Amino acid sequence: MKILTAKEAAELIPNSKCIAVSGSSAACLVPDAVYKAIEDRYLESGEPRSITLLHPQGEGNKNDTGLARFAHKGLCKRVIGGHWGMSPKMGELAVQEELEAYNLPQGVLAQLMRDMSAHGPGVITKIGLDTFVDPRQSGGKMNQSAKEDLVELIEIDGEEWLRYKPIPVDVAIIRGTSSDPDGYISLEEEAHYDEVAAMAAAAKNNGGIVIVQVKYLVERNSIDVSKIKIPGYLVDYVVVDPNQTQSNDYFYRPGYCGASREPVTMQWPKEGIDERKFIARRQAMELRPGMLVNIGVGVSNGVPIILSEEGCWEQITLSLEQGQSGGVPVMGLDAGIMMNPRIILDHPVQHDLYHGGILDATCLSAAETDFWGNVNVSKLGKSVTGCGGFIDISQETKKIVFGGTLCAKSKVRIADGKVTVLEQGTIRKFVNQVQQITFSGKRAIEKGKRVVFITERCVFELRKDGLTLVEIAPGIDMERDIFAQMDYRPLIADDLKPMPAELFSTGRMGLKELWAQNS
Repeated sequence: MKILTAKEAAELIPNSKCIAVSGSSAACLVPDAVYKAIEDRYLESGEPRSITLLHPQGEGNKNDTGLARFAHKGLCKRVIGGHWGMSPKMGELAVQEELEAYNLPQGVLAQLMRDMSAHGPGVITKIGLDTFVDPRQSGGKMNQSAKEDLVELIEIDGEEWLRYKPIPVDVAIIRGTSSDPDGYISLEEEAHYDEVAAMAAAAKNNGGIVIVQVKYLVERNSIDVSKIKIPGYLVDYVVVDPNQTQSNDYFYRPGYCGASREPVTMQWPKEGIDERKFIARRQAMELRPGMLVNIGVGVSNGVPIILSEEGCWEQITLSLEQGQSGGVPVMGLDAGIMMNPRIILDHPVQHDLYHGGILDATCLSAAETDFWGNVNVSKLGKSVTGCGGFIDISQETKKIVFGGTLCAKSKVRIADGKVTVLEQGTIRKFVNQVQQITFSGKRAIEKGKRVVFITERCVFELRKDGLTLVEIAPGIDMERDIFAQMDYRPLIADDLKPMPAELFSTGRMGLKELWAQNS
C-alpha cells in the first residue's frame, strides 16, 4: 500500500476504463477529495477522458460535489448508475446525449460488485422483471446513446429471470475512516458500509487498482479488528483527507454510525395538519406492530415522525436499503443515513434480504400512476432521476404503501374534519400511461400483494380489475376533486368509506388503538 495525495491519485486514472465509486447521498462514504482532484486534472489537461463511471447509489449535494465532479463533457463516455437525482448536472449530459446513460437497480448493482469479485456470470434475479430495466422494455437505457444491452432475459426451469451482465472494473475509488500502514481499512465513523469491500475485490480480481480515501492514518495493529471492513491486500493506494466529513450536515455525529445512542425527539415541523402530515398519518395506519418496514423519500419521510408522536416508535422496526435497521431515518441531504441504527449490514447483504421478501411493508412515493397500478419515479419528462433502490425494495415486499398528493402543485386546507381544495394543481400524477414502469402493478397483483395509494383527498387500492377508489376524505367532491383531476376514471369500491376521522385530530390520533381495532 502506498500513501498518495489526492492529486497523485487522480494521475492514476486511465482513459477509457471503468471506474467504480462508492458513496451515497450528499457526502456519506463519498471520497470527494479524490473526485475533486480528478475533476481538476480533467479541466486542466483533458484527462482522464471517455471513462465508464459505475455508481450503485446517488452521490452529491445536487450541485457541485459527488458525481457532479465527473459531469464534464468528454470525461465520461458511459455512466451506469443506480440513482441519478443527486447530480442534476450529470443528468443534463444524459439528456443532451453527451454520454451513454444507464439506470439499473441500486441493490442489484451492489450485488453485481460481489458477483464480479468472484468472476461470476452476473446477477441472475427476478428483480426488475416487467419494469423499465427488463430488456422487453428499455433494458435500463436512459437515452438514445445507450446502445449496448446490459441486461438479458433468460429462462431457467421454465421461469423468467433477468441476468445483469458483469461490468469489469479497472479502478475502484472508495472510502473508509482509518487506514493502518498496511492498508487495512476500518469504517468506524461511517454511517453505512455500502459495497466497498465487494467493489475493492471486483477491481483487484480484475487486475485493476483500488484507491481508498480515509480521514486518519493510524499505527499498525491499532484498529479494532471488528471495525475493519477492507483487508490491506485489496488496497493499492490510500489518500488521507483530515477534512473528510461523515455526512453533508455533520463532520462527525456518533449517533449516525452507532458509536453512541443519542436522544431523538421528533415533532412535525409545522403546527396543524398539512397535506404531508395527513398522508403520512394515513400511511402509518397501514402498518402493524412487529413489522419490518422500509421508509422511502418524499412524503413517506414523515411516517417515522408520526410513529414518534403517537408513541408507537418501538413497535415498528424501520429499515433503509443502504444497510441500516432499527433506528430513525434522516431527512434532507443526509437521507440514506439512520440515527441510532441497531445494525448496519453490508449493502449487498441488505438487498439479499429485501429481494427475498423480508420486508413486511414499505412506504414510498409515486410520481406517476396508471390505471393498472404501474408507477414511475425514475424518469419524468427529460429529467433523468433513476430508480435507486425503489425496484429492489418494492418488488418483493408484502405490502406497498404509496403516498403523495393527487396532483402536483395543488393546495388544500385540512381543518374542521374535512379537506377543502383551494387549488386543483397543475400537474397530473394519475396518468393514462406512465413514462417508465418503475413498479409493475401487474406483477404485484400476480403475487397477491396489497398495494395502496394514499393521497390528501382519497385512498386507492390496486385490485385485479384495476385501481379502485376505497376511501374519500370528507369535504371532497368525487367528480370535481378526484376524477376530473385524473386522466382516467378509477373503479369505485362497493363499500366506499370516508377516510378515518382520526386523521383530522390536532393532537394524537390514537394510532395504537387503531392498530388494535384493525389487527
